[in-house]
Amino acid sequence: MLSNHFHFLLFCSAVFCLALAGCSGEPKPDGLPKLYPVSLSFTQEGEPVKDASVRLVAVSESQTNWSVGGSTNATGTAALKTYGKYPGVPEGKYKIVISKYEREQIGNAASMYDAHGENTYDLIDPSFSSPQTTSLTVDVEPGKKSYDPIDLGKKIRQPIKKPGE
Repeated sequence: MLSNHFHFLLFCSAVFCLALAGCSGEPKPDGLPKLYPVSLSFTQEGEPVKDASVRLVAVSESQTNWSVGGSTNATGTAALKTYGKYPGVPEGKYKIVISKYEREQIGNAASMYDAHGENTYDLIDPSFSSPQTTSLTVDVEPGKKSYDPIDLGKKIRQPIKKPGE
């Protein structure tokens, strides 16, 4: 009988510890507004754009600009997070900035960090990779459940010039 009682107490202690660990997560930053789920899908020539970097930049200067972004998965979809860890996006209108690069090793580089030993290519129209030039926008609002897929046009492989070239 004592054995069953001991197991019950051990079980209750374990549940209590797990509940306590779940509640002791890092607090959200002061002033962080309500976040709304946002998943954006991207295609090029009808195919998903995977492994691209996506970030949102607030359009209005009066809107607090929280760091919002994510990466596309194999289906070309990015589930966006605020500060890289809080799922969702604050309400507002944003410019969508998206980029994808490819690096190609050339010759014998002195090290893996030697920029002279590689060529880098844009795989997405470079106009989408800057808040000043992107034409892509999204309105995040309460209750909005889905967003239209975004077509990024033709596939490209455009060399990025190194400084001084």
